[in-house]
Amino acid sequence: MGLLLLLIQFVKARSRIVKDYLYDNDEHPNRFTMVFLLLFGLSCLFPLFTQMGWPFLSVAVALTLFSNALIGMVSFTALLTAACLLAAAPVHVFVMYLICGICAVTLFSVLDDSFRVEMPIILSCLVYITSMCANTVIVRNSNLSFEMFVIPVISLFLNVVLMLMLLWYINTRVVRREKNRYVEINDPEYALMARIKEKGMTYYYHAIHTAYLCNKIASRTSVDTDIVRACGFYHEAGILLGENTKENLMAVVRVEYKFPPEVCDILVEYKKNGRFKHKETAVLYMSAMVVDTLMELFAEDPKAKVNYKELIEEMFHKQTVKGRFLECDISIHDMTQMKKILMEENLYYDFLR
Repeated sequence: MGLLLLLIQFVKARSRIVKDYLYDNDEHPNRFTMVFLLLFGLSCLFPLFTQMGWPFLSVAVALTLFSNALIGMVSFTALLTAACLLAAAPVHVFVMYLICGICAVTLFSVLDDSFRVEMPIILSCLVYITSMCANTVIVRNSNLSFEMFVIPVISLFLNVVLMLMLLWYINTRVVRREKNRYVEINDPEYALMARIKEKGMTYYYHAIHTAYLCNKIASRTSVDTDIVRACGFYHEAGILLGENTKENLMAVVRVEYKFPPEVCDILVEYKKNGRFKHKETAVLYMSAMVVDTLMELFAEDPKAKVNYKELIEEMFHKQTVKGRFLECDISIHDMTQMKKILMEENLYYDFLR
């Protein structure tokens, strides 16, 4: 047990470094600690009940959703081990719950932004009831009877109820709140956009045009629309404090307005002006470069004739030669689509004149 608890601390430290927590769990580390301690106390009480009725399926889901797959799996194993040791449970009980937990952790750790939980619930329940029934039949090694399946069915019902309550909480208090935050900051009338507009219409229009191109590209690629659109709006917000340096930009979006960490990370990467790591950074950089170049050209000569395709092709060629995309997680398909979309916006570019 002591080794497992140390392992939990190790994987938590690792997740803080690589930033692979689910949702906003990295911003609330104490939330997982409180959930773990609560479930640890409850797990110590499980031995007071029949071994076939322990609600470890919902425990695995809770630990995963409040951290990530790796932390959820290690912490779940620690609680399961504690309960089995206290109850002197046989190995087959441990293995049965471990299999169910692995399935639950795997299924619920890959939920996307739509938070569609129907299939994960159904599949995890199927694995759970199958394992429970198989364990009951094999261990007892006797003829089937209705009484043999009463406890597994009751246990399944309890797990489903607990999971639904947990998922409702996560959806309303975490997922929807995050979505609502993006809806708020991606509004052109948001308070920070109003400040940028007051600073100068050039900055404002640059932000609007960049966000438009980012959104257009994201709608036809695997790029996160909410993140890249927010980055398009606020990648020059640092001008409110003077120059648009990385420090000034973070002072505005991270410290003052507390933007989502994903947006801040992309903006920091963008300001480093080096090789891209994330596809959102690549989209932001190329969109902002197109807008910058065209606004400068049209400022000098509003009637200038521009071959947009050649100009954008040259931009991509220069960035490719510099090795900007070498370490980026953008696919060839998304790269091709990004270039194609930027070349197709001929009519829109006339608004930049």
